[in-house]
Amino acid sequence: MYVHNMYINTACHQYRVCFLCCTYVFVHNFTMSEFYEAQTKIKQNYRLPRTIDSRQEIFSNSDARDRHRKLYLFRDMIGASVNLALRDKSCCMDTSFLNRFLYAKKFDCEAALDLLIKYLLYKENNKHILQKLSIFDENIQTSLRDGNPSVLKQRDRKGRKVLTFAAANWDTNKYSMEDVFRALLLSFDKLLENVENQALGFVVIVDWTNFTYKQSTHISAKTLKLMIEGLQDCMPVKFKGIHFIGQPWYVDVVLRVIKPFLNEKIKRRLLVHGTNLTTLHSMVSKDILPPDLGGEGPAINTLDWYHYLLESSQNCESRKSYRLIEATVYSKTADWHKQDSGCEAKKIESNETLIENINQIS
Repeated sequence: MYVHNMYINTACHQYRVCFLCCTYVFVHNFTMSEFYEAQTKIKQNYRLPRTIDSRQEIFSNSDARDRHRKLYLFRDMIGASVNLALRDKSCCMDTSFLNRFLYAKKFDCEAALDLLIKYLLYKENNKHILQKLSIFDENIQTSLRDGNPSVLKQRDRKGRKVLTFAAANWDTNKYSMEDVFRALLLSFDKLLENVENQALGFVVIVDWTNFTYKQSTHISAKTLKLMIEGLQDCMPVKFKGIHFIGQPWYVDVVLRVIKPFLNEKIKRRLLVHGTNLTTLHSMVSKDILPPDLGGEGPAINTLDWYHYLLESSQNCESRKSYRLIEATVYSKTADWHKQDSGCEAKKIESNETLIENINQIS
């Protein structure tokens, strides 16, 4: 539209004439050099992906009434449902929990109800994985400390949270692929407490660099099936991008095996970059990525996300049967502190650093 604008100078004022709408707009003290500078900035910004300010489109006041109306309708549908998966109606009063499913399905109440039923059935049918899903599970703790997963402190330009996996850090002697999946579910359950994450979704980056063939033999086909079923069809998680980098040939083989079981949307959003990080950076800005991923952001401290989950567990309310996360009250006793004051003291950050990390992540 800018080619249709012309500026007319008078003795003390300047006017912008728009030939598209045959109107003129008064502009005070606007020099031509400032005009060209503004035009350059507009063109540069136009080429960039939408920034986090785009969340205003999602959370605009004009849509607030419609969202509230859909929420009440969704509650009524749950209350009226005779599906056995919904025999416990306690989730009806948890607005944040219900919004997870509404945002995941763009406030289509019928689709959200179907997803909620699938979620509850998946939770019921896979108790061996999902029961006692807690930050105090030792195997989950080890997985998180190894960076599987970690959560970047900054969001991408579209406001989405970015999760990373360091596959080479997986110690197959200490924890299984199932434990990594449990750590991921725990992370998603916590992140989905934030309405921005519910609405804007997530980007996942898996770094397979230095992942060995011996490690790959511990990839369980059964767990892969459960992961695909759960994350793709049953969890209220919006995957906006799944990126594989540095993958060896045996990971490519696994990927070819599982691809037929992925739906079309996930297939489109699963991108394999290999060693070409340029294509990754064209989709996820370098300024938020750590150096290990070719970025210019801060290095990942794998303890940050672990500490955040540990600290936030102290604020858990009473256990909610429909949630994945197990509510456990955590407190540091004198005996605990005395026991771990030796070699473990080196691993524990100061309270100030921990609180700062927590605030940056949240």
